[in-house]
Amino acid sequence: MAIPLGVVLVVLVWAPVPVARHYADGPGGADVPLTAIDRGWEFVVHAVTLSRGAELGASDAALERAQTVWAGPPARAESVDLVYLDPSTFVAPVPPGGRATAPGRRVVDADTRLGWVVRGRIGDGPRQMIGLLDYATGDVRWDVRPLPAAAR
Repeated sequence: MAIPLGVVLVVLVWAPVPVARHYADGPGGADVPLTAIDRGWEFVVHAVTLSRGAELGASDAALERAQTVWAGPPARAESVDLVYLDPSTFVAPVPPGGRATAPGRRVVDADTRLGWVVRGRIGDGPRQMIGLLDYATGDVRWDVRPLPAAAR
């Protein structure tokens, strides 16, 4: 039984949507509804454009940079996740038992489309977001530090 050409075309046109949704699943992730074919293709365009000459184009390079920037104490980088972002602001999540940043520092200005969310520990606390690295440039876009004295 052959699959109708129309079905194949619909699947191919829609295919970037679940991929974009996967990469948008993280702090500050872009809003990509399942029906938003345009947002799926927008992700493809951003990914291809930003990947050309990206400073942190691979997770190994991003983790190495994160472990250099957040070598501890108090914050130690443990992992990185690539997140597709809307250029906006969001509040960095703090898990139960996690350490909050200094007042006014929880707001992340995600002025990039692809960023490496850095997760790690502050002292002996639980894993949490401790930074954001720009995918294309490798710049630190947000840092959990400075921490108030009580959070160190």
